[in-house]
Amino acid sequence: MVNASKEFSDLSELAVYSGVSGGVSAGWRAGVKSGVPSEAKLSGAELLRRVESGETVESLMANLGMGRAAVQDLIVRARVDHLMQVDCQYIDSEEFHVAGAEALICGAEAPASPPQGRVRIPDGIPAYLAELYRVPLLTREQEQYFFRRMNFRKFQFCELRGQLQSGRARRRVLERLESLLGELTELKNHLIRSNLRLVVSIAKKFVKQSEGFYELVSDGNVSLMRTVEKFDYRRGNKFSTYASWAILKNFTRTIPAEAQRLDRFRTGNDEVFSQSVENRRSFISDERVNSLQKGVIRELLSELDGREQKVIAFRYGLGEGLQPETLEQVGWRLGVTKDRVRQIEVRTLEKLRRIAERRAFEIPGI
Repeated sequence: MVNASKEFSDLSELAVYSGVSGGVSAGWRAGVKSGVPSEAKLSGAELLRRVESGETVESLMANLGMGRAAVQDLIVRARVDHLMQVDCQYIDSEEFHVAGAEALICGAEAPASPPQGRVRIPDGIPAYLAELYRVPLLTREQEQYFFRRMNFRKFQFCELRGQLQSGRARRRVLERLESLLGELTELKNHLIRSNLRLVVSIAKKFVKQSEGFYELVSDGNVSLMRTVEKFDYRRGNKFSTYASWAILKNFTRTIPAEAQRLDRFRTGNDEVFSQSVENRRSFISDERVNSLQKGVIRELLSELDGREQKVIAFRYGLGEGLQPETLEQVGWRLGVTKDRVRQIEVRTLEKLRRIAERRAFEIPGI
């Protein structure tokens, strides 16, 4: 990954559930710091906002008590300041540097989405989250197209911005930079919106809506936005799979930290549950670890063979409506002895541990 300065940031970093618009105007409006002389008494962000809202140069001249050339110079400097402050990372590729890269990467239309069947929306989530499930997940081919194009636009932006650093702030260069910034912002927001449902689906596996569900969703959205920046599309992996792992990994760290924070604010009224403070905390901790284990292992089941999946699902109660079962009960289901079930369970948990280590992942309590 090439880091032209620090991490690329845009308006989508402010999104919580569905992203935001990312046109050219959004490109220049986000995060502009003061870049105009003190006598203007106007920040660069405010100046550009007023220009974008339709205020004329003549009106600015009258309000600021300045001549036309001075106002136009302020506007140009504010635009340059913002573009110079935009941080961008991009995944570099040899094809970005060859002649004809523009036509090769951006000439073709994005792959069409396959027909979408009826989408199952989880029960009990509010309408604004349910809408996320109506946005189709991207195919592997679509992910490759959008990530490739987004990183190419970032590459072009960083290359062209060098002309501003050399003092050649021509109108043509400014307009092209703002156009690139607007397009790559739209591409990033599209990738985020197409995967926001993953955050909701994974969060539901960890906590109920009354137990910090919405905070977890918000935290997962931030994790998703960061993951979009870091994903290396050149390896050919599916982004939704990569993002699911990143979100899940973040949750395994967030939930215990949040539980510890909340414990600091519990009051003596909790003692009505006829448990000592220590017993209550132990019980809550055990329940959270168990919930985390189930959530992580459920995501890992696809890595196991059929019998391994069944043993783990029955032993941990991972299926719909299932409760954890004893070795003897699982053996009866599968037609094997409880000792054989124990062997399969031990071997499978070790296999899960190796998979988790390979992916730099954590299975709480295992």
